[in-house]
Amino acid sequence: KQWYQRRVRGQKEQIEKILSDTRVVQKEINALNGKIERSFIETDELIFRDAKHNDQCKQAYKLLANLQSEFNALVRALDDIGTINREVRDLEDMLVRESDRKVREQIAKVEGDLTTVATENKKLAAVIERKG
Repeated sequence: KQWYQRRVRGQKEQIEKILSDTRVVQKEINALNGKIERSFIETDELIFRDAKHNDQCKQAYKLLANLQSEFNALVRALDDIGTINREVRDLEDMLVRESDRKVREQIAKVEGDLTTVATENKKLAAVIERKG
């Protein structure tokens, strides 16, 4: 029982650290996304003004729009990968918990069987003593 309590305590500490690290990383991601979005907006405005009169700026504006679209697709893909990784970790955790539960059930069954065998051995020993 104490082993389980220590294990659970250790797991809780690990979970808290992971959650803390995740919050820090998420804040950094949000800050970077905001910075990138502001950069795209500012660059878009600068190039758009000149694109009205300059063919090279028109091409640069199209390329910037494409770059922003591809970047947004990349961010979505990374978000999806993060979601999938979290789901995989959750499933792995569920497997560990289920495995632990089954092991505990098997231990309880073995202990019950052991108790039954011990009881039967005592009965057989008593029968042998009476006959002996």
